[in-house]
Amino acid sequence: MPPPLSTRQRTVHRLREHHRAVPVTSAVRLYGVLAVVRIGGAFTLPLMVLSVGLSALALLLLDRKDRAEAGVRGFRPWPAVAGTALVVLAYADTMAAARTAFGRGADNWTVLVPELFRQLAPGAPVLGAVAMVLCMGVLVPLVEEVCYRGVLYRAVEHARGGVVAIATTSAAWALVHLGDYGLQPLNARVICGVLPSVFVMGLALGICRAWTGSALACAVAQGTANLVMLGWVLWFL
Repeated sequence: MPPPLSTRQRTVHRLREHHRAVPVTSAVRLYGVLAVVRIGGAFTLPLMVLSVGLSALALLLLDRKDRAEAGVRGFRPWPAVAGTALVVLAYADTMAAARTAFGRGADNWTVLVPELFRQLAPGAPVLGAVAMVLCMGVLVPLVEEVCYRGVLYRAVEHARGGVVAIATTSAAWALVHLGDYGLQPLNARVICGVLPSVFVMGLALGICRAWTGSALACAVAQGTANLVMLGWVLWFL
């Protein structure tokens, strides 16, 4: 007989069985938890950090055989290159639109990106810069894309199709960015800029997911676009 499962293993097993039986319901509940924690991060830094870890825990809903179907798999290079180019173009367009509408000041959400990392490492600009590059280029894209263009995308796609999956995950992803911009301090102009901007970025990432079949390709695309965005903000704005 196999050894009995531990409490943690039984919990993970139940989560996976529930997600397999009702993937949309499971995904909605997961997103609800993530959204509350991520948006709460606008008011307390520990919740902002915790939200990244919770997004990564979305993988607990998938066993090994389910991960490839959810996009946690390799990808062919040329569709990924095309998807990355589309995502970078979407980022560039939204950043140009934000600059035109809101200028270079605090009403433009894109100029607030470096400030998040200054808060994480006050008085240590080099450490903050390294953290910003690693987080925006690798860590955040990986956990976000596995969660949004991986687990959540697949659940909606299975029930409603790819177009609905792209639109739904884009809207959900845009909403949780209120935890980063616009609420603390409250700034309606920042909110009016960040929500449509991130929604458009999410549409491009969703198309990348449809082209490549891989959330990991989306992580590469988002990381590349994030670093381009940082370069634009730091050197041109």
